[in-house]
Amino acid sequence: MKIKNQLLALAMAGIFGVPALVHAADNVQIYGTLNLNVQNTGRSGATAAGTAGLATLAAAATGANVTTRNAMSTDSSNIGFRGTEDLGGGLKATFQIESSVGLDGQNATSLLASRNSKVGLAGAYGEVFFGNWDTPYKAVAYGTKVNDPFNNTDVFGFQSIMSSPGFKQRSGGYLSGTNNAAFDSRAANSVAYWSPKFDGFGVKFAYSANEGKTATLDPNLWSLAANYDNGPLSALYAYERRNDAFGLTLMQAVSTGTSSRDQAHRLGLGYILGTTTVGALWERLDFANAGRLAGVTSYKRDAWQLALSHNMGPHAFKLRYNQAQDGACGNVVGNCSTKGLGAKQWTLGYGYAFSKRSEAFLYYTKLANRESASYTLGVAGNADVTTGNYGVGSDPTALGLGLRHTF
Repeated sequence: MKIKNQLLALAMAGIFGVPALVHAADNVQIYGTLNLNVQNTGRSGATAAGTAGLATLAAAATGANVTTRNAMSTDSSNIGFRGTEDLGGGLKATFQIESSVGLDGQNATSLLASRNSKVGLAGAYGEVFFGNWDTPYKAVAYGTKVNDPFNNTDVFGFQSIMSSPGFKQRSGGYLSGTNNAAFDSRAANSVAYWSPKFDGFGVKFAYSANEGKTATLDPNLWSLAANYDNGPLSALYAYERRNDAFGLTLMQAVSTGTSSRDQAHRLGLGYILGTTTVGALWERLDFANAGRLAGVTSYKRDAWQLALSHNMGPHAFKLRYNQAQDGACGNVVGNCSTKGLGAKQWTLGYGYAFSKRSEAFLYYTKLANRESASYTLGVAGNADVTTGNYGVGSDPTALGLGLRHTF
């Protein structure tokens, strides 16, 4: 098996032009996730006359709803190389190069290291690494009893409400100098520290460098997470702050202002009893701009989630409910209204495990916006359905049948 892995590593390194991987092939693991589903997505029920909700928000588009359509989603399919080198004295060099895989043929030019990739040093007191990596805020629930039972991805992931303020904002990559409004990001140019677990406690910290700094702006990101995992119990807290990311600017068609401070808090608790796992998550997003000439200067909203998964042999049954409140806002002049900016989401799923690495699944989700809200399916999905010219108050749905294999 070791010789087979060495030959495979040599072949893949040659294909991807990474000769450095060959030198320590016995320490390299080639891994991946191949995850495809055929899905039907659609949207219905747009408000006839789109209302602003926030007092000075530009009127929302009121285009016709997109009819339902079929598509195929690669659902975060990836391939990667990771490994270590023993440096002596309990110290190891660590690395990972992970890339997207366009199994559907539509995204066949996926870039090398487009997903979580790093180089670092690890020892008894944890790991320090540099690279392009999920922020601690995003990663805080990974591997815990609070984790999203729908794998944190595709149109069925919890990012449709958790991490998004609405206003058609979706999670994605963070890059200094580029405006961002949705959290749950993979941050470029990151310096990170992940601690080991001490009696179930662990912490994560990351800073994304201010490469986009100008004479007047200093865009950067700070993210931290604390976890407790012991036996059947998981508890977590995460915080992230983005300076000069101007989330409100993306949510409104008005002036940017001189600076911004966008923050997110997340609390979670999960418990497993036998073959049933129950998790609860609460989140607050808080956006604030200074020096605005017009429009809303602040907006914050709370959201929460309940999730349940139950296994019966190879069968897995999954349920999740999310809800975002209307929130509260501040205006440059006068009062500000957030009436009708909330949303709800129901997600149901069934999975059948052929083995530990191969599963077939059937998922369904429906997101119900209030009359002024425009939350959308958070990851992947057809662009016309997720980010197109649709009115506020419309409700997207998705049904998917897929196969997932890990190696």
